[in-house]
Amino acid sequence: MLKDLVKGIRKIMTRPKRVVTLSTARTSSGDFLLKKTDFGLVRVEFETVEKLARRALSEVKELHEAELVVEEVDSKVTPMRIRLTATLAEGYSAPRASQAADKIINDALKQSLGEGFYVPVDVKVKQIVPVVTPKRRVR
Repeated sequence: MLKDLVKGIRKIMTRPKRVVTLSTARTSSGDFLLKKTDFGLVRVEFETVEKLARRALSEVKELHEAELVVEEVDSKVTPMRIRLTATLAEGYSAPRASQAADKIINDALKQSLGEGFYVPVDVKVKQIVPVVTPKRRVR
């Protein structure tokens, strides 16, 4: 019996390492993602992804305001997505703003969480508002 156990452990230890698709789970603290890496499992909370995305969005000048939600989807490739509802500043292109938001969010996620980490960003422009410039006082 002990020989079988040692044989099973050796078999597990000598298997080639491979990247497993991201999987999600839920605990009392919220939803999270498990990413298998060469050094073990990394647990990434959905809330962490949301905070990184919000911080990155502050650099997109085309967006006047943005509401961001990270949600779970039924996909083995990308088990989460970012739903972004934005108010666009007048004079900017909606497709370019969407592309900029997707790029800047995923660049920030890759920088913080590593290569191979991608979350699709669904952008909905709900309104276009004029850009308000501060008035100068004349004395």
